[in-house]
Amino acid sequence: MRKATFAALLLLPIILTGNVYAQIFGIRYTNIRGFVLPGVEQGESKGRFGIYGGLREKGNDIILGIDYDSHKEERGDTSFYARRMALSIGYRYRLFPADKISAMKINPFVSIHYYKSFGKVKADSSFMPEADRAYYKDLSSDSGGWVSLGAEYYFAPGFSLGCEGGIRYAKAKSKAYGYEIKINDYTSFAAILMSFYI
Repeated sequence: MRKATFAALLLLPIILTGNVYAQIFGIRYTNIRGFVLPGVEQGESKGRFGIYGGLREKGNDIILGIDYDSHKEERGDTSFYARRMALSIGYRYRLFPADKISAMKINPFVSIHYYKSFGKVKADSSFMPEADRAYYKDLSSDSGGWVSLGAEYYFAPGFSLGCEGGIRYAKAKSKAYGYEIKINDYTSFAAILMSFYI
């Protein structure tokens, strides 16, 4: 049921193409003020790199994104690496409609997003128990969302640089040790955006 719901959300921009003002393509770097894996207290995040695309209709944007990040942790004589890809869908409301961009070079916005991560864990030592690997894999396959405030500066109608900041919520659970562990995590973040409009 969850997979069907997420697939329906991914198809939403296609449904809305009947009254589209522009297509959006962009690059995003997010500096998360916290840990890359929920509940892990070692190894701060070095940030997430991502791409996004979507559709704009006046002051409303529907955006799909793919973000990637990684995490390395030393545990005694063992190093393990967690890699994660996160798919997201979001809605962005702009203070000024798209047809006012030529008059308003700076355009503030509010956004809300939902994401689901898919993680992979690899250890360089056979001493790391399989339960630990499964636990960290479950942590790297978290889900959640974020809300943010931001603004873009338009150098031209088809190109802008922007930034945003907000709060991200992440949740993860694991039964790797024979009982269920649930983790809920809140972190602040800042992001840099480079967007192109066609």
